[in-house]
Amino acid sequence: MSLGLCLAAACGAGQGAHEAVNGAPTPTPEQAASTTTEGDVWEALDRGDPGPRVELCEAGSEALAEARTLHGALEALADGLAEGSSVEAFNAKVAALYEHACLAVGRADEPHLELSMTSAVEAKAFWEAGLGAWFQTYLDLADGSDATIWLLPSRRAVVTAKTHPSDPLAPWMCPADPESPCAQSVGAWRSRAERYFDLWDNAGKVTIVDCAPALEAGPAEDAYARWRACERDALRRHAMLPIGGLGPIAEGWIVVHGRRGHYRYCDEVAAFDLASGSYYRFAECDHRPELDGLVEAGAMDAASREVEVETGTIDAALVQEFAWAAASAQYVQPDVVMARALGMPLPDGIKVSRTQDNTFSGLGLSGTGSSGHTRIAWSWARAPGETPAHGELSWPTGLSSPEADHAVRLLAIAEQRGAKGCASAKLPAWLVDSLGAGGLPASELVDPPSEALLKATRGPAAKGRCAK
Repeated sequence: MSLGLCLAAACGAGQGAHEAVNGAPTPTPEQAASTTTEGDVWEALDRGDPGPRVELCEAGSEALAEARTLHGALEALADGLAEGSSVEAFNAKVAALYEHACLAVGRADEPHLELSMTSAVEAKAFWEAGLGAWFQTYLDLADGSDATIWLLPSRRAVVTAKTHPSDPLAPWMCPADPESPCAQSVGAWRSRAERYFDLWDNAGKVTIVDCAPALEAGPAEDAYARWRACERDALRRHAMLPIGGLGPIAEGWIVVHGRRGHYRYCDEVAAFDLASGSYYRFAECDHRPELDGLVEAGAMDAASREVEVETGTIDAALVQEFAWAAASAQYVQPDVVMARALGMPLPDGIKVSRTQDNTFSGLGLSGTGSSGHTRIAWSWARAPGETPAHGELSWPTGLSSPEADHAVRLLAIAEQRGAKGCASAKLPAWLVDSLGAGGLPASELVDPPSEALLKATRGPAAKGRCAK
């Protein structure tokens, strides 16, 4: 199971109360008290070979002192990490601590924890977000200095020019520092995107989970495992943008082409100037044959005999936000729990021990489809032969991911707010030429523009239409 599917992190309503996540129903107190429900998180701990039982280290033992020394060395190493630092020493030390005898209960709690960091930024971010506190949990519990259980955050992806130097979008990536001018310039866009991701994954999920019944739902020796599994599985997850990520995309042209509409549809080419907000739309419209009777009855318009041409201006900021969201979609990390670890007080009277056998509930993945949806392709063209980013979207809404739905809705909002009339920026000849055979990025799902559309982009209606 991947890290994003099995780690836990912070975002809860308080001790013993969390919202449901990922569309899976969370147990009611009555369900939690039952040991007969198929698939109960804690019931699985009682089935089959339980495996060997693991315990915390003894207070005052040499092993515990050794583990604390390792933890202190890691903390100092993490504090000194900077972008560009080597991560090899950190990876070696973090692996040694994870495999230490005093982390036996921790390994049983998180047996699939992947700790091979790919960059110093990722290592420092994960340590400060809660990995350090998670390790310390088992050391403090052992000597009685603290009784807080820290639930791990997800390990965040890092996307910067230093971590992705060969990426075509590397020149537009922000550094990892959230206070950098690059990051600040897209701060509002990031906030809106992640709020949308949260609403997509958690809309209407307000079921309250009380994990106290888990304590009494089976053998007393497994109470800690049942309670911790309940708390972890109740944590809220949603997609998130990476650390770093893209800065503003504010120059060049965004080209969108493909079919829009279902019963009455238009094959379109639309071009948006990111600097001025000028737009050009070329549409070849028709309707499905089964609707001919409605046309004859006057219930709907007949198909257009000519390519429709429209020009105008849209607020450039709206077009830029769409371009940023569409280009950023490839870096979005799914199923992330909040950025900081969550500390939970250990219930009174629980002994922290468990077996090494663990059963994790899976996260259901689902997709939706509709015959009323079509596919459109988009590309960012900066200059002749230079297309740093391109992709496809479902229209009129994204069907399978929050990042795709967010991007396509931003496009719809931008287009709806366009003002028809003069386009202040002329449609470049090189861009028109790129719309022909082989000019646009190839797509298996979106047909290239028809000859009629290509002809219209070169026609008198498009050449300098109101442009100065």
